[in-house]
Amino acid sequence: FNQHGGGGGRSSGILHMDNSASGPATPIISITPYVGKWTIQGRLTVKGNMRFYKNQKGEGRLFNIDLMDSTGDIRGTFFNDDADKWYSSLEDNKVYRVQGGTVKPANKQYNQTRSEWEITFGRDTTFEPLDEKAAPKVSYQFVKIDQVEQLEVNSIIDILGIVQHADPLSEITVKSGANAGNKISKRDVTIVDQSGKSIRLTLWDEAKDKVNESDNSAPVIAIKNCKVGDFQGKNVSTTRSSMVQVNPDMPDAHQLRGWYDFQGKNAAFTSVGGGGGGGMRDPRKTISQIKGENLGHGDKPDYFTMRGWVSFIKKDGTWCYAANPKNKKKVIENGDAWLDESTGEILASCERRYILGAVASDHTGSHWVSAFNDQGIKIMGGRSADEVFEINHSEGESSFNGLFQENNFKPYVFKLRAKSETWQDESRVKVVVQDITPLNFKDGSAELLNLIRAYNP
Repeated sequence: FNQHGGGGGRSSGILHMDNSASGPATPIISITPYVGKWTIQGRLTVKGNMRFYKNQKGEGRLFNIDLMDSTGDIRGTFFNDDADKWYSSLEDNKVYRVQGGTVKPANKQYNQTRSEWEITFGRDTTFEPLDEKAAPKVSYQFVKIDQVEQLEVNSIIDILGIVQHADPLSEITVKSGANAGNKISKRDVTIVDQSGKSIRLTLWDEAKDKVNESDNSAPVIAIKNCKVGDFQGKNVSTTRSSMVQVNPDMPDAHQLRGWYDFQGKNAAFTSVGGGGGGGMRDPRKTISQIKGENLGHGDKPDYFTMRGWVSFIKKDGTWCYAANPKNKKKVIENGDAWLDESTGEILASCERRYILGAVASDHTGSHWVSAFNDQGIKIMGGRSADEVFEINHSEGESSFNGLFQENNFKPYVFKLRAKSETWQDESRVKVVVQDITPLNFKDGSAELLNLIRAYNP
């Protein structure tokens, strides 16, 4: 279809074209302000939501798209009337022939495509849908997992791996920005390759549904434009500009599949960063070492990891608190509403957040730990405090107690923070759960094998 601004309404129709019919396409890598007329033939990999803004010039609306061809990808933005005109017409993962727009330097604070430029589309912009046969072949520059450790944080790379383990979906609460207070879903998976290393990969948005925890086929996953992070060690994650393929038909993927089926599935892998098997950078400790090594008694907190289980979750007394969904501060009941004393705001509803007390155990002993909301959700099997509170009031004490009981004795890798505190003239070590990840037995076994090899060089 071809749409033009002005006049009374939009024309739409399916227009199939091949490259030769309208002249050669301009490679995205060649798009600059110095190229006069250009034509992009590429796949629309990302379509953002319509967003509203307000500045000194007034109010407006916009949405972004990312286009990708075999040479790279580039961000484009529609504003106001042009945004209205195109928003409902353009579709994710479709192939288009695009002409018209103003090229300017990319704002890398918000633009994670690899191009140094971005496009503002206008009234003369045209988009023509193409057959899949006209789709550009996406080129990858895969980085081996063992090389990620040396890369700078926020680097954008392509990666290929076998999904060795996938966690269930989990939720986090956005802490800042326009979506602050909203919950979004993600999935953490562990991937491996021929380098003998594993790494944690976090899948966001639609990518989280590409694999699931019940799939034991160890699929190959290829990601173009994933981001390197360093939370609990080096890791990678998808972005809004990522392209994700599962079991892609490409030589590198077939080679990886063959290696894993005939050799890799029996190999021991070590993690380059955070992961269920305990590749975290903080030292591994046991419960007995908290006391034996006086952890938490120094000037600064001690951070360490522990492999164990939650043996008891305290449900009596305060296991959650009522919070302002915007700032997470405590609120109190005020008639049929809620009062945030810190701001004076009256709220129609509140958000309940975990402040769990639990006992963490391993083969050497047990210790009380505290777990706040994000970690509490993981301990409680993915249920939010609001859900548990509602079950207590709608289904009764038996169902409520059962939720706590059913989440005991599950194996985890804990990241813990220990610091001595004084209360009523008595010093005690408070241990707080910083993160908690289901134990990946394959990665855990690899870690133990490496320890054995260290003692038997």
